[in-house]
Amino acid sequence: MAFSLDLARDSDNFPKKVLALFDKHFGFRRSIFFPYHYTAFPGGQARRVNTLSNYITYGIRYGPMYDYKDHIYKDDIFRYSSLPPHLKGKRVIFTEDVMTLEDYERTPYGIHMSAEDLYYQAVLFFFLGDRVIGSMGLFHTKEEGGFREEERGLLEYLAELVEANYQNYLRHSGEARFHDSFQLFFQDVKMGAVILNQDMTVMQTNKAAQEISQIFWEQYRHNQGHFLRSNYQGDPKFREVQTMINEISERLTTQGGTSQTFTSPAGDITFYHTSFLSSSAAGLIQTWHLMLITCQTKDLPKNLNHPYNTLTQQERRIVYYLASGMKNEQIAEELHISIYTVRTHIANIYKKFEVNNKVDLLMHLQPILKDQTTPP
Repeated sequence: MAFSLDLARDSDNFPKKVLALFDKHFGFRRSIFFPYHYTAFPGGQARRVNTLSNYITYGIRYGPMYDYKDHIYKDDIFRYSSLPPHLKGKRVIFTEDVMTLEDYERTPYGIHMSAEDLYYQAVLFFFLGDRVIGSMGLFHTKEEGGFREEERGLLEYLAELVEANYQNYLRHSGEARFHDSFQLFFQDVKMGAVILNQDMTVMQTNKAAQEISQIFWEQYRHNQGHFLRSNYQGDPKFREVQTMINEISERLTTQGGTSQTFTSPAGDITFYHTSFLSSSAAGLIQTWHLMLITCQTKDLPKNLNHPYNTLTQQERRIVYYLASGMKNEQIAEELHISIYTVRTHIANIYKKFEVNNKVDLLMHLQPILKDQTTPP
């Protein structure tokens, strides 16, 4: 009862509190807590590999843990992904449940842990539905002896208590509150809104941001003359938003607020960026990014294959100046390029519009450029 009351009290670092309570109430003086990577945002996956710099130890020297995370963790016999099928879903697993102690002593993991006199181990797993959201290792020295079968029931009960309180802790983390606020304020607004993690990976977007990314995807690649790039491995529905962020992120500062405007054939797209610190679901303080996006559309051809949409940025400037009545020499001076380069661009423009002279070209461009007052 005392353990349950202590466990339910608020804490800024739930894993650290749990380890201290296991010592206080049950005498487990050596333990470790792995908060699996957990995200409050849709599409997030629980992955232990991302927690190796976020483990919390109690009564264990840090030196051996550096070796563990650098070399040994892949051989950890308690890695959930490596457990035999009949052990998955179990809340409590002892060393002998996985293999005999003789076999354990010959594994790289067993050799490493035995060298620190962490010979016997019991691991508690915490779940959210079918997902593992954390694990906790309890250790006995060789002198203290192994975990007894009659202890399993108590440990399973304690694992259930920790799991329920840990789930509640995750639901009220800074990351979860951030997600809830996004849903409340940004989902139905006309301005695009995107949440990114500290790696500038898209975690959530509203509908407006996805619509703007469609415009950016189709139009900006024609404008720049190259294919957009994206290494995004997350939710497929965010791929085009991530691609847009990848294209502009190099021009945005990573701290404080800033903005950038990009002129595309579809209109002016402006990105407003800010970053701030908040606690993640696993208790880490990390950087979050919020990107707000506006798009002022122009009356351009709806057919993406229209010749104007295939022009490069420099070619658009040239046709603008041609429509303004400037001569080739004036255009060359304005753009700081040679007269021969201007003529080459104009020849390419004629080819794209399938015309042979400036009069026919301007007839095609007049509906597009009639209201344009500044060069693109």
